[in-house]
Amino acid sequence: MTRHRILVLLVAGCVAACSAGGRDQSPTIGSLGDKPVEVRPSAPLEATGDKAAESYRAFLELSDDHELRAEAMRRLGDLALESTEARLADETGGEQPFNDAIQQYESLLETYPDYENNDSVLYQLARAYENNGRPDQALVVLNQIIARHPDTQRIDEVQFRRGEILFLNQRYGEAERAYTAVLDFGETSEFYDESLYKHGWSLFKQSFHEEGLNSFFVLFDRMLLSSGAEVLPLENFESADRELVEDTLRVSAVSFSYFTDLDAVGSYLEMRRRPYEHLLYATLGNLYLEQERYVDAADTYIAFAERNPVHADAPALFMRAIDAYAEGDFPSLVLDGKKAFIERYQLTEIYWEHNDPAAQPEVVAYLKQNLTDIAQHYHAVAQAAGTPESYAEAAHWYRTFLGSFPQEPEAARMNFLLAEILFESGDYRQAAHEYERTAYNYPPHADGAEAGYAALLAYTEHAEQLDEPERTEWHRESIVSSLKFANTYPAHPESERVITKAAADLFALNDMPRAAQVSTMILQRNPPVSPQNRLIALTVLGHSQFDLNQFGAAEAAYTQALMIMPADDEKRDDMVARLASSVYKQGEAARDANDMAAAVDHFRRVAVVAPGSSIVPTAEYDAAAALIGLERWGEAAGVLEDFRARYPDHELNNDVDEKLAAAYLKSDQPVKAAGELERIASTSTDHAVREQSLWQAQELYEQAGMIGETAR
Repeated sequence: MTRHRILVLLVAGCVAACSAGGRDQSPTIGSLGDKPVEVRPSAPLEATGDKAAESYRAFLELSDDHELRAEAMRRLGDLALESTEARLADETGGEQPFNDAIQQYESLLETYPDYENNDSVLYQLARAYENNGRPDQALVVLNQIIARHPDTQRIDEVQFRRGEILFLNQRYGEAERAYTAVLDFGETSEFYDESLYKHGWSLFKQSFHEEGLNSFFVLFDRMLLSSGAEVLPLENFESADRELVEDTLRVSAVSFSYFTDLDAVGSYLEMRRRPYEHLLYATLGNLYLEQERYVDAADTYIAFAERNPVHADAPALFMRAIDAYAEGDFPSLVLDGKKAFIERYQLTEIYWEHNDPAAQPEVVAYLKQNLTDIAQHYHAVAQAAGTPESYAEAAHWYRTFLGSFPQEPEAARMNFLLAEILFESGDYRQAAHEYERTAYNYPPHADGAEAGYAALLAYTEHAEQLDEPERTEWHRESIVSSLKFANTYPAHPESERVITKAAADLFALNDMPRAAQVSTMILQRNPPVSPQNRLIALTVLGHSQFDLNQFGAAEAAYTQALMIMPADDEKRDDMVARLASSVYKQGEAARDANDMAAAVDHFRRVAVVAPGSSIVPTAEYDAAAALIGLERWGEAAGVLEDFRARYPDHELNNDVDEKLAAAYLKSDQPVKAAGELERIASTSTDHAVREQSLWQAQELYEQAGMIGETAR
């Protein structure tokens, strides 16, 4: 083979290897394509990894050109690495992935230590080690690249990968220096942003919180600010970038939490005024909120509003502060916070000279909530003081308004607030009545449905303060209110739950006719109630009808209930038992009415509708007894045979033997009857019964001409 033929083979292998899209585009072999080469017509080579590898191996066996041999060995290593990655991606890799590539690269480095592309070889070797789960050895190789090839084109990626391994090994100082090297490389590096993030983290891990923040701020500037220095909305980011920004905000907040106080945070930010400062304060406040440091969270939110009094987001953070007080259960701070909010953001204040109220309806609505008339003022005083006198004062003003303007459009709202203050004071009886007045004594209004539902809550609260029998009577009144609410406000989200509870409460009070009536109303509602409430209604209906001895109707209700009841519902077994009982009770009723044929049908249906029920054996036994009463001996014998086979240890089996013997005798099956008599003789403890059973058995065998059995 001529040297030109070898070069053609090598170029073909190179094309196959390069088609995998590797980053390295070394000019050494690629330049061979510029040399004049005579290519003889032949079948085209397949540009696959395996074919390319074969070509390189064949070349190595024939060539003694050191430069070309080194290049071929490198390409073989690349092919081994890429093919292993492909196999692992298909979950078909071997037990020791990447070993072939590692051996190939190590052999090349040992054989040709001065090969001009050894920086790429070392890079690929490090990559193979890392993919092979050997990061420490990968780090050694990456260090060799830094030492031997500081000018390699991949220097930024090499340093970044060093940083990642060092960071994972908790060698944060060394990781910091590696990331710094990437940052020194410049913004053209594709690893620049990630290095900023990890550089800040490395400093954070070393407790250099302020220094770490410096890196985070550079990242924020790059990602959050538009060309016009406006803050880009986070919702516009792609998921990966948004996650990076949010993670950086959070670690920045954690860093700020290590500062001595909020003044120190403010001093740091004062030197670095940024348009995204509200995000930093919001994230720090949220961090404190997660830690249940409610006052610290509120102070943080308010600190931003104080530093930036006309910033568009200042009211929103101030509102978060009030919410934090509320979540931490600091009512006096809530009250003070609301007062401060009104002082800052009244429509006459300077804030609105820089912001349009129409653009901030939430702030205006929150402001309106705290700007009310005199009655609501005293309501707030009562909430702050919490004394009976303060509640009475607020209730007085609401009643005064209602007494003066009972027909005004605001009257319903005032009546509702009167009920509210009574409820808050603990006067649940009067609150319930005022809620009902609000819900049902005015033309339709916005608070009607809420008042009707609130009345039910007041009924429940007042019931806790009562003893029997007053509590029971109060409970009956609450059910009346519940039904009125459900019928008046059927579209209310709680309407079907309320009427369903009313049905259950009526059943609990043993008012079966009304419980059944209300349950039927629930099942007829349009639109239909939820499956969960339908199940409750069917259950109450079934139980009520069962207790009213309406067993057929109960069976229908239980059957429908089981159709929608989840298979894993813990109440399913009880429902099946109830269904079985309702069918069995129909059998009993038919038997009591001397309708034995219907009794048999019902008793036998128990096993069909509730095959796993504990009452099935009894029902089968009773069916057999009814068949015997009907002198349907063959059917009776079949049922009894089945009973004994399915329930061999049942306590009724002794009676089954006797009944089965009688059924065989009546159905002219003497041999089977004799066998049952022998069975009775073998199990009875009564000598006379045993003797009589055996005597009768031998007579039956004799009649059947079975002399041997007779003699036995």
